[in-house]
Amino acid sequence: MMENQESLSQRIAKFALSLQLADVPEEVVEYGTLLLTDTFGVAMSCQNMEHAAAVKRAVEAMGSAPQATLWGTNEKASLPDAALYNASLIHGADYDDTHVAGIVHPSAAVVSTAVTVGEYTHSTGEEILAAIVAGWEVITRLGIAAKGRFHDRGFHGTGVVAAYVAACVAAKLMGDSETVLTNALGICGSQAAGLQEFLQDGTWTKKIHPGWGAHSAVYALAMARAGFTGPAQVFEGEFGMWMTHCGGTDGLEEAFSDLGQVWHTKEITVKLYPVCHMTHSFIDCMRALMDENGFTAKDIESAECRIESRCYPIVCTPREVKTRPETDYVMRFSLPYVVAIAAEKGRVSPGEIDLRYAQDPEVQDLMDRISCVEDDTKRNPGYFPGYLTVKLKDGRTLVKDQRWEIGTEQNPLNVQAVRRKFTDNLSALYSDQQIQTLLDQVKQLRVLPGAEGLIAALHR
Repeated sequence: MMENQESLSQRIAKFALSLQLADVPEEVVEYGTLLLTDTFGVAMSCQNMEHAAAVKRAVEAMGSAPQATLWGTNEKASLPDAALYNASLIHGADYDDTHVAGIVHPSAAVVSTAVTVGEYTHSTGEEILAAIVAGWEVITRLGIAAKGRFHDRGFHGTGVVAAYVAACVAAKLMGDSETVLTNALGICGSQAAGLQEFLQDGTWTKKIHPGWGAHSAVYALAMARAGFTGPAQVFEGEFGMWMTHCGGTDGLEEAFSDLGQVWHTKEITVKLYPVCHMTHSFIDCMRALMDENGFTAKDIESAECRIESRCYPIVCTPREVKTRPETDYVMRFSLPYVVAIAAEKGRVSPGEIDLRYAQDPEVQDLMDRISCVEDDTKRNPGYFPGYLTVKLKDGRTLVKDQRWEIGTEQNPLNVQAVRRKFTDNLSALYSDQQIQTLLDQVKQLRVLPGAEGLIAALHR
């Protein structure tokens, strides 16, 4: 880097620390509030999941200062531990929002860090929301700049970039300087991680990738405040994140050239199904064909899913694992399973992510007759399209092509659908009054004096 030339870390730090909510277009703030509604509904629906209990036991076993609340409880833990736990709730069911073009889950690390740190710093709702938008704008751009290359190399993009964006969010709320945040981002480069080996056996590591990023970020900032230094060119340097994890820095400058002018927050999509986003269009295709043609799962002879090669290894292989799921995460990342269960049940809701269905002989038989074929002619860059051919026992062959998944700007999920998802996620755990109180707290966040009321509403 030439003397006096700003590194990308410095530019990101300047943007994140200076952004005020007044700088953000009103439609972005309103959409962000809708994303928060979805995020808290998803998070609190996961509080009784086994992985959440395991993370909580680990946090309790390690012991930590009571600095911030473990959501849904009256218990507190240290900032890094609370951020880890709270993020694991948001991402635990893979039902949290996605920036499809960047192939990242923005809210898991961003919102967990903002509300957890904001509680500790007694930040106002407006300050917390500004930090969240700053985080969303950074994580979406990091994802866009990667161009899918993290995933191509076996990394989980959200896990790789979570620490960086969490550091931006936390630094903003903790009043850190640009120098501290720049050093912290450099330190995060030695902590950013997230392998996709969980795809091979359905184990839980992906559930904590955003949380590990948030945990790492809080420590990185503490170290930077204490005088520890990190490389300023952690992104674009010769041995930086993009050279080592993407094979080149192309895309970085372009992705950040309009920072603060164009708002990628508006592109973040709410998930309609609690499964890998790469499978959503195929679910929609199956449901649409059934609605349009009046057949049932028993009428299907075979089905073929044509999917781009980048997505194929994530949701189609190993085939013997994907067609005989033994964990909830295999189900969530199995194209044969989600298409089969969509045909059998007519829907893919949290209730369908159940091993009873994966072990059902009829579902297994249908999975065996659903083939997955790599086909890059079906690509729609920046989206996850679906192309499904269904052959029926009566001789008919039906084809459905969906270019844009539901929840994108071209195929939007309306406000009522997001609110319905929020209510459905919480109805088994909270009373109607509690759900309304939580919804009101989220909607009013920007004018609230702090996050205390929101956090209290998360507790049953």
